Amino acid sequence: MMLPPRIMLCYQSGPIALRAMAGQLVYVWGQSGAGKSTLLSQIWGSRGIPDGQLVVRIQGRDLDLRTLSPAHLAWVRPKLMAYLPQSPHVPPGVRIGDWFATSDARLDEELAALDLLPELLARRASELSGGELRRFCLLRVLFSDAPILLLDEPCSGLDLDRQALIQKLMCRAVDEGRLVVASGHAPAPDADQSIRLPISTSPASRAH
Repeated sequence: MMLPPRIMLCYQSGPIALRAMAGQLVYVWGQSGAGKSTLLSQIWGSRGIPDGQLVVRIQGRDLDLRTLSPAHLAWVRPKLMAYLPQSPHVPPGVRIGDWFATSDARLDEELAALDLLPELLARRASELSGGELRRFCLLRVLFSDAPILLLDEPCSGLDLDRQALIQKLMCRAVDEGRLVVASGHAPAPDADQSIRLPISTSPASRAH
């Protein structure tokens, strides 16, 4: 995996502000409907923030994502960010193993860390359970070279043991020098920053 560049993310939409750098875990939390998914999708989509800010600082230079053309954004975004939405859309015919280089020595270790059997790589998305598919989508994000990881409720629907595995993998990504922005319903003990979204000031409530 490539070493992530020195990077900082600056986001602001109304009263909600986020300023974080590489090597940090930022946890956005609040009850259902508070706007956690909206915040992460705004950062990923780089749209819908007319009165705010979305800037990525790379090696000391600022890149305002809101001002990029759709074509430029489509080119640069995968180089900056990887995104796990709350409900990933995966075409049912996709063979999961095609997402990964089988020669990567980390693959077996990562599969074990997420309690996934290697033989599942031969299956198509339609042949997996919802939980298995979501964990493979998370693994795909972790295998990317993106310096910013956006994880929308990565522990949703998992038991406590698997939640602990996900927390461990997020912390490892941070130790690798990446910026992880994740969401959930309660604060994370390992977070460098914890941002609570109350219903009344959420991005969702302002957008709808």
